[in-house]
Amino acid sequence: MKKSLFVLSLVLGICSSISAQTTATVDQLLKFKNENFDFGKISFGKPASYTIEFTNISKDTITLVNARPGCGCTTPNFKPNEKIAPGKVGQVQITFNGSAMGTFSRATTLEFSNGLIKQTQFAGEGVAITNAPPAPIINSPTKQ
Repeated sequence: MKKSLFVLSLVLGICSSISAQTTATVDQLLKFKNENFDFGKISFGKPASYTIEFTNISKDTITLVNARPGCGCTTPNFKPNEKIAPGKVGQVQITFNGSAMGTFSRATTLEFSNGLIKQTQFAGEGVAITNAPPAPIINSPTKQ
């Protein structure tokens, strides 16, 4: 009895190990562009956008199910349940409302079919930009 339980456990362990090794990750099925984007310096209070692109490098169609922003200051623009055929490109436009003064970093989670998830990020620095003319130079009187 102990021997048959051992053999059964061994067979189940090998099968689950093989199954785990054949499960592809999101980075094995999709090639990403701008998954970690740097805005550099942006004007405080002014929205800024960029686009994440992903190419289906697998043999099967993959569906973009959802794009979840990490905070209310970020808005993803995408086609829910968009099917990306092999070799085709999908896109998600990310807009940040510019509400950060100083350095910032935010994330958006892309959810694909078969439970595939990709965490993307963007960063930058919100700076005060004014359109005021430079202050005049006042010459101080010289002592005589």
